[in-house]
Amino acid sequence: MAGRSGPRGLFPHAGARTRSLLRFLKKREGAPPPRRPEMDCRNFPDLFHRRAVVFTDTADFTVRTLRHGILHFLMVFDRVARQAAETVGPARGEVVKVEADSLLLTFPDVRRACQGVERIEALLTRLNRRLPENERLRFAYGIGYGDVLDLEDDVFGLEVNLASKVGEDLAEPGEALLTPAAAEALAGTALGGRLRDHATVDFADRALTILRLPLGAGRARGGRRS
Repeated sequence: MAGRSGPRGLFPHAGARTRSLLRFLKKREGAPPPRRPEMDCRNFPDLFHRRAVVFTDTADFTVRTLRHGILHFLMVFDRVARQAAETVGPARGEVVKVEADSLLLTFPDVRRACQGVERIEALLTRLNRRLPENERLRFAYGIGYGDVLDLEDDVFGLEVNLASKVGEDLAEPGEALLTPAAAEALAGTALGGRLRDHATVDFADRALTILRLPLGAGRARGGRRS
C-alpha cells in the first residue's frame, strides 16, 4: 500500500538545518553513551539559537467544533492563520507552524514577541468587529525565551514546552503570560514595567513565577478554551 505506510522519521521534509540535526543524531546514536554529553555540548552552538517563542491557543476550540463542525472552525481559523505572518512581520516574527487550533511563532527577542502578540490581538479585534458571533476568534498567548532547536518547520526546547503549557493551561482569552526566562529578559525595560504577577506553578521540581502582560484589546475577558 502506497502513501502513508513505511518509515518517515521525525522530519520527512528536511531543510538544511534539519539535515544538519539528523546527521548529528545519527553520529550520536553510534557513539558510546558516556561520550554523548560531550558531543551535545560541542555541537550546541551549531544546533541551538536564542529565540522568543509564542504559542497561541484558541478559546473554546472543542465547544466551537461541537456546535459548528470542524470545517467551519477551520475556515474561521484559516482566515487568521493566512494573515498571521504579515501581521507579525514588522516585529520580525515568523510563523513556524500551524497546529490544530494553535500558532507557533518565533521572534529574535522578547520585546518583539510582545509586539507581535499585541499586533495579533489587534488583528483579531479588527476582524471580530465585522464578523458574526460564530466566526469570531479569541486567543490566549504563552511567551517563552531561551535556546531552542530552531528548524525550518518546527522548534524544540524547554521554553517551547513552557510557552505551550502557559498558553494552553493558564492564560485566559486576550491574555499573554510569560515564563520566568521571558520576563527576566524584559527586566529594567519599559515593557518589563508593564508586567504583573499572575501565578506560581509547580513544574517538575521547580516553582515557576508566571507573569502577565496586559493587552489593551484583551482586558475585557470572555470565553474559555476547552
